Amino acid sequence: MLGRKIIQIECCDSTNNYVANLLSDGKIEYGTVILSDMQTKGKGQRGASWLSNPGENLLFSLYLDTANLSVKNQFVLTQYVSISVVHVLEKYGLSSCVKWPNDILINGKKIAGILIENQLQGSTIVGSIVGIGLNVNQVDFGELNATSLKLEKGNFVSIQDFVFSLINELKSFWKIVESRNFDLLEKYYLSYLWLLNEESIFSDHNGEFVGVIRGVEKNGKLKMERDSKIINYDLKEIKFKSSM
Repeated sequence: MLGRKIIQIECCDSTNNYVANLLSDGKIEYGTVILSDMQTKGKGQRGASWLSNPGENLLFSLYLDTANLSVKNQFVLTQYVSISVVHVLEKYGLSSCVKWPNDILINGKKIAGILIENQLQGSTIVGSIVGIGLNVNQVDFGELNATSLKLEKGNFVSIQDFVFSLINELKSFWKIVESRNFDLLEKYYLSYLWLLNEESIFSDHNGEFVGVIRGVEKNGKLKMERDSKIINYDLKEIKFKSSM
């Protein structure tokens, strides 16, 4: 059962690595959650780092039984986790959105990031390590365009209470994954997608351009309309500049 076992540690390089090491030693069950007060090498998408003050934020990894999900449907997991985070923030009275593929923003500032690492057998996902970093009580981010629950709400927030709320949302939305109702997940995800159908400024290897996000392909690529054509972008192929 998801969240049945929660392991709290003081420090690790990254909670996803911690889960991977337990997995390689055969010492972890599906549904296990790892929480750390501090991580020295937090990971983001495609090698980016996740910086967090010790003891102030949620550093969370979950070992997920993916019920033999096909690799071609792996973006479903990104949608599932992103929606769960957005909904738990709603429970705390905060409106957020998803910056493709899986950064969570409040008023244009990043409050959470997600990293999913899958274990494969052929074309089947047999397990996933889901990492979530979410700013809870940190208030100083230097020059980073970031925010936290404390900054948004104006008061201290219990990380432990937030964890249990998040686990409940993950449980709830996992039922949709298990039922294979992927169209419903996509509908939820698009309803929270930042800049969807808004004319905005982006950049790719050719430079800046004006475009409109029209959705996301089943494989997770971003559907961008520019010059009356639809172009699909993968991670790191496009940068977000601003809305207009």
